[in-house]
Amino acid sequence: MAEEVVMLTGNHSVSEAVKRVKPDVIAAYPITPQTAIIEYLSRVVDSGELDSHFIRVESEHSALAAVAGASWAGARTFTATSSQGLLYMGEWVFWTGYARLPVVMAVVNRCLAPGWSIWVDLQDSMAFRDAGWIQIYNKNNQEVFDTTIQSYKIAESKDIALPVMPCLDGFVLSHTSSKVILSDPEEVYNFVGDYSDPIIEIDTGKPFAYGSIVMPDKYNKDRKDLMEAMERAKAKIKAVNKEFSETFGRSYGNGLIEKYGDDDADLTIVGIGTLADETQQAIDMLTSEGLKVNSVRVRTFRPFPTEDIIDIAKKNHKLLVIDRSVSFGHEGHLQMEIESVLKRNNIDTPVIGKVMGLGGEDVPYTRIAKAARENL
Repeated sequence: MAEEVVMLTGNHSVSEAVKRVKPDVIAAYPITPQTAIIEYLSRVVDSGELDSHFIRVESEHSALAAVAGASWAGARTFTATSSQGLLYMGEWVFWTGYARLPVVMAVVNRCLAPGWSIWVDLQDSMAFRDAGWIQIYNKNNQEVFDTTIQSYKIAESKDIALPVMPCLDGFVLSHTSSKVILSDPEEVYNFVGDYSDPIIEIDTGKPFAYGSIVMPDKYNKDRKDLMEAMERAKAKIKAVNKEFSETFGRSYGNGLIEKYGDDDADLTIVGIGTLADETQQAIDMLTSEGLKVNSVRVRTFRPFPTEDIIDIAKKNHKLLVIDRSVSFGHEGHLQMEIESVLKRNNIDTPVIGKVMGLGGEDVPYTRIAKAARENL
């Protein structure tokens, strides 16, 4: 089967990527707007098209517990969730991250209740930014397909051994069809490689206990090791992005961030997810008006691209940060991270924060352009 060019939703793009990677175990519980991912994978497993063990569980908590257990046993795994389902998984999200299990879990971003809503913001995944997971936020359905593939190569690297959340905006991507290049299944599998030498594997001939009481010195060492692995992940994500580009001809900035427009600017608009993609249209409009603006999309929120943000802040006069999530009592999550980086490194570039798009509120590029003009 050669490369195909098709129209796919973001959910179907995830499923097609997972099918090519061939996980040993899939477990999930349906929740809008993620459900179509698991429905498709269930069908291809039942038809024999995908040779995976599909576990139909009674809750999201059980779904992540199942793939975590399978990962401990040496299996390649996949699950997916959204919003309240991600919250219900909460205990196992931290357990999976802190245990450094190379699980891949697609998160279709949806705002949290109350009030009850099914549309997009990033509050759900941002609530778990400190759980030890790599988080990659995608701008379109092609990137969703590509990032899902890349996630396995990153997570299963022995020097990283961290779970990965490829995140996609609910409905804006999950249920909207666009052009996607589906790479040849054999080429994708060869790129990721098999998982015949797993990071962790249960050996019944060598029994051990995991999860028992840990003394403070060992606990601190484990957390330090996790932090160091997250730092190493920056170089790994860049390397995988580069290798993916060389293999399939597609890349996303340097893997951590993606720039748009001229380097020299009076104002840089920084965003994440599809809002950052919308920002590119705003940049085109503002540039045509003679304004010196550019944009930066933060692709990986964890690990945070600290060095790239420092470089950008030093080159530009002012940053306008657009968030689709907020820390109540403080400010937007992306703004918080950027201001922290600048403060620690004694950089006085002004940062203006705007929170937009909560609860699925539409944010057209004209609104982003208006915010930019007001702050030039």
